[in-house]
Amino acid sequence: MKNLLPVVHHVLKLLILMGFAGYIAYLTFTGDILLYIAPHLVKYTELAAAGLFLFAVFQLYILIRSRTKEVPAACACSHDSVHHHHHHHDHDEHGHGHEPSPSLAKNVLMYGLFILPLLLGVVLPDQAFAGSLVKSRGIQVGESAGGSGGIPADLAPLAGTDDPELKERFKSDKYNRDYAKLGMLLYRQDVIEMKDEWFIEKLQALNAFAGNFEGKTIRIKGFVYREEGLGENQFIIGRMAMTHCIADISPYGIIAETPEAGSFADDAWVDITGTIATTTYRGQQVIKIDVSDTEPAAAPTIPYVYPDWDFAKKL
Repeated sequence: MKNLLPVVHHVLKLLILMGFAGYIAYLTFTGDILLYIAPHLVKYTELAAAGLFLFAVFQLYILIRSRTKEVPAACACSHDSVHHHHHHHDHDEHGHGHEPSPSLAKNVLMYGLFILPLLLGVVLPDQAFAGSLVKSRGIQVGESAGGSGGIPADLAPLAGTDDPELKERFKSDKYNRDYAKLGMLLYRQDVIEMKDEWFIEKLQALNAFAGNFEGKTIRIKGFVYREEGLGENQFIIGRMAMTHCIADISPYGIIAETPEAGSFADDAWVDITGTIATTTYRGQQVIKIDVSDTEPAAAPTIPYVYPDWDFAKKL
């Protein structure tokens, strides 16, 4: 039984390494990895999965070698003869530590630290956060600085940037210059579509130049959220934004105003169309939507939006 103890340890290590490598690969393949990290970090998890797989291959080699060679159970290294003569005092004098611990409690604790989170990840469903998290973090409605690919398809580049009237509308300092450029693109749209791509950047541009967009038509999909200070005819239509990982998600939203506001349940997903107006929220001028049309919507599989750190280079 004692001779089998090292084999059990090798097998457990192999299963843990293969388990984590396989789980990360599964999340990446299905796209569910985006429930936990932002797209720009996916390549690093792929490298991590590859590294874990290589470690697993090496662990498999150690397991096979331990069963095919006559190696003392206490040590699978190259100084067997020395151990044969001096093993009776080596462990006491220099704590060699090759032999697995015979303590069941210690082993359960050690391997449990790896096996438990892996089992929870596999057994529990992948679930996204929505309005339930907003209550503890608060929602961002005003200005806040927030990829892949180029400029979103719904934003046609300006035919020319020498329009004096447009430039006058979007005067900016050096901090808002990029949002002013984006604002000019949005201003030219017949309908401003708040799609997932550049959602945070568009919201920043709209709030930075709120007065310029009054009367413009906007369409947005998100979850319903309410908080103190809103009228009975108001709610916030929100999205959860992930900067790097699930630990830093933050809610963003726009105040929506309609006589039918009370008919929408909290956390319900809706698709609304309306006209942009301005209002004051917590002492700050922000945009709001005077709703003209509302339709129930299904929550997207990946409900988060992500900042594009290079959006300014694509304008």
